[in-house]
Amino acid sequence: MRVLLPGSYDPVTLGHLDIIKRCSEKYGEVFAVVFVNPDKKYMFGAEDRVRMLSAAVRGLSNVTVGYSGGLVIDYCRDNGISLIVKGIRNEKDLAYEEPMAAWNLEHGGVRTEYMRADVKYSGISSTLVRERLLSGGSVSELIPEGALEIAYQALGGGDVDHSGGTV
Repeated sequence: MRVLLPGSYDPVTLGHLDIIKRCSEKYGEVFAVVFVNPDKKYMFGAEDRVRMLSAAVRGLSNVTVGYSGGLVIDYCRDNGISLIVKGIRNEKDLAYEEPMAAWNLEHGGVRTEYMRADVKYSGISSTLVRERLLSGGSVSELIPEGALEIAYQALGGGDVDHSGGTV
């Protein structure tokens, strides 16, 4: 079965990676796709988000990374995908996702499955990572290593000091 994990991945976090890994063990083909919401302001450009996501999933042979500026249901239709998987950290995430899931089912015939975040990642959000990056704090415990290096380079920083900062 082909499944889609859509997101902004701004940036990809260890929580995202955990959901992607779990999906890769459960489903035959996993599409982790960077989508663009014109109403959102992003810290990283789409190309950098795709690069970070690609670095994070390196080694997961059944995961394909992509990009789309269109609608999730159109991506599903164009790629023969019948299931969307969304990671959920808490009830606030679920309340945000449910209307979109209903719309995708009604207008595209694509079902959404929710996957609960592992408790050790439930406090991690891309917003938290962006705030830490902007304040100069360490994010090495929040972002997959390969993605971390790309994030620092995209922000104009130096090489990554693996204790958490830049050099």
